[in-house]
Amino acid sequence: MLRNCFLVVILLLTGYAAVAQDLQVSVIESEGIATVDTVPTYVEFWLHAAPQGATHVEAVNAALGFEGTLRSELDNAGVKPADLIFESVAVPDILVKEARVSARLRFSAAVFNSPETGIRDFAALCDKVDAIAKKLECQPEGPSLGVENTESIEEAAIGRATEKAYPQAKAAAQVMNGQISAVDRVSVESVLWNSAPDANAGLPSIRRITCTARVRVTYALTPVEV
Repeated sequence: MLRNCFLVVILLLTGYAAVAQDLQVSVIESEGIATVDTVPTYVEFWLHAAPQGATHVEAVNAALGFEGTLRSELDNAGVKPADLIFESVAVPDILVKEARVSARLRFSAAVFNSPETGIRDFAALCDKVDAIAKKLECQPEGPSLGVENTESIEEAAIGRATEKAYPQAKAAAQVMNGQISAVDRVSVESVLWNSAPDANAGLPSIRRITCTARVRVTYALTPVEV
């Protein structure tokens, strides 16, 4: 179980003056953490090639041919990315006759949602991409899972984290013989993907990834009339 993470801190802030007198306002600061699960919409791989030559020009020419060669190998293997992007060829070091080029292969994750065959099909795709990388002598990276519309998921995680901050602040207010009168501000400390603090299963998976938000909420505190 996640350790109680709602650390409540009592602060004193100085408010504006009324009739030349300072007004002291008490606030309570509470932390909230929430995790939202969702299903990935895409999976992607990177292939990084670094051909060398007797000259920089020779290395660059080999790198420029990488796109055509990779497209041919993908067709031969029956691998059809939904999106294929190539980065510009670069010459990273004057002392090394080497050029670098990278390709991003993105696939829809929907085809891997089947409980019966999804994970096997996903593994088969990984095998094919790995085989192509070995044949073209390039470095593979991935698989990486993600969602195309991250904004709505992140907003949901932030909203839940804000809600979770309130009970701890309310309890502290009662101890201080006060009550929460308003939300002064909400600060988003972090929004992280695939790092749920209370997850026991490995993340990410083809059927589950997470978004975890951490917020700090400041509440105005007023004394309870006795």
